[in-house]
Amino acid sequence: MTLTNDRGDEYYPGGQHAPLGAHLIATGLAASEQVERALEEQRQTGKRLGEILVAHGVLYEADLAGALATMFDLPYRDLGLDPPDPAALNQIPEAFCWSRGVLSVGFENNAVVVALADPRDIQTVDDLRMMASLPVRLVVVAPNQLRQAIEKSYQKMDLLVESDGLSGVKADVPRSSDISNISDISNIDVSPDVDLSQAAGPVITFVNQLLRRAVDERASDLHLEPTKEGLRVRFRVDGILHDVTNAPSSLRAGIISRVKIMTGMDIADHRRPQDGRVSMVAHGLSVDIRAASLPTIYGEALVLRLLQKDQGLLDIARLGFMPDAFSRYEKSFRRAWGMVLVTGPTGSGKTTTLYATVNELNVPSRNTITVEDPIEYRVAGIKQTQVNAKVGYTFASGLRASLRSDPDIILIGEIRDLETARIAAESALTGHLVLSTLHANDAASSTTRLIDMRLEPYLVTSSLECVVAQRLLRRLCDRCKTAEPASPEELLELTTMSLIDDPSSDVSLYRANGCAQCGRSGYQGRLAVHEVLVMNDELKTLVLGRAPAHVIALAATAGGMQTLLQDAFAKVRLGETSLDECKRVLR
Repeated sequence: MTLTNDRGDEYYPGGQHAPLGAHLIATGLAASEQVERALEEQRQTGKRLGEILVAHGVLYEADLAGALATMFDLPYRDLGLDPPDPAALNQIPEAFCWSRGVLSVGFENNAVVVALADPRDIQTVDDLRMMASLPVRLVVVAPNQLRQAIEKSYQKMDLLVESDGLSGVKADVPRSSDISNISDISNIDVSPDVDLSQAAGPVITFVNQLLRRAVDERASDLHLEPTKEGLRVRFRVDGILHDVTNAPSSLRAGIISRVKIMTGMDIADHRRPQDGRVSMVAHGLSVDIRAASLPTIYGEALVLRLLQKDQGLLDIARLGFMPDAFSRYEKSFRRAWGMVLVTGPTGSGKTTTLYATVNELNVPSRNTITVEDPIEYRVAGIKQTQVNAKVGYTFASGLRASLRSDPDIILIGEIRDLETARIAAESALTGHLVLSTLHANDAASSTTRLIDMRLEPYLVTSSLECVVAQRLLRRLCDRCKTAEPASPEELLELTTMSLIDDPSSDVSLYRANGCAQCGRSGYQGRLAVHEVLVMNDELKTLVLGRAPAHVIALAATAGGMQTLLQDAFAKVRLGETSLDECKRVLR
């Protein structure tokens, strides 16, 4: 069977082509110095040149795929814009697709269109020629897009087969190592008391593939929501929930039971909320999963929070503080004693900021102790302890125990009650630096929040040194963002928000557009915005007088504090995020 390009010309992978490095230099995708450095690394490591350039940020995967397509006179295909046709999936055996990294994605002029990431793979191209029942036309795609398309395509096929009847559906089988490295999950035994509707294979496959996909797509949370028709699956990526798939009702109970078994929940109890956890390894990354169940009218809903335990601690210089705000914050956490709080809603990056701060202060001459729930990062050189409510080990009792262990710095996961707040304040007054988080809307509200907990105002003013309020905004994709002049309506809105003085000002704003690199969203990753309130005599007088939060905020702003909105707009002007994202999160 012949292979052809998009014009119908016969394709021979062994033909003579210019080396990739020369092609990249000629097309301006890479500089000669960058290629030389990559070639030197290739000689030492044996890795492919394109893989090295992508890892160093010289190329995007889509750039590399496009370059290879041009070199071999093949079309490039963006699977984000042009997804696979399910009708073509049975043209190539599933096992071959997983092991060789190819996928049949459609039909064209009585030929099957097959996507692959590397047209230089002569063995795979030869095997395709021999096994396909139709002529094959090759298209080149980005590796990550191809891997995700294979997982999504065969996940959907499993469900389609199951919906027609369970007979003949095979159980989960190992995939090639670069597609699936999950362990600690597939070998979990299913209790014989659990009725999985005789669908253990599809259930295990579905759950494993779902977890792999969640890790691939950088999801922070995975939602399994029972509905009348089946099971709705959603991911939270960069703070935004979006639909992923729907499992049929016949698999719903099995999937929920499977996850409950994995995370150590009581599968016989469907009436009460439960918590559980499990660890896994995906693509070489150690991932901790915290699960919570909630009874609903159609069954138990589950939310799984994914935490990558092995990710490196963030450098404090990369937290996104503007220079003046960081200077104010640094003066506070460099003190030998006092209380420093980071505030914001759940998921606003408070813990990451505190850990980066602790990492900055982590030197052999200091004794640092943490009391957390749970321990989200492992830090060498400090003592970390986790609360356990079942045995009465709470934040307050853990804090008391820490004080008997000669600490210099104490990190408390969260101040939730009066007892913990009072011990933290008193610890800050007796020569310890105390770092913690607090749920409050902004920095000024933190002082009133502590007083609402019935902590005496004099303890607040004498112990509290600094409050950082924080939010996370989606970061604009560097590949596709564009700068445009602000419209008259936007200029008027910015004036109303007190972000500019004159609606006739010349202001440029960056826009989210969308490309294959960012999944068409226009955003990739997140950044933090801050306001840093440092206590001074005027603010202490207001707190002692139990002034409302807005009065304290006005005084702090007059003293030089940039509000969350002002900090966010500064990052809009720098092209790091968009005005729409700023308004979505902060208004």
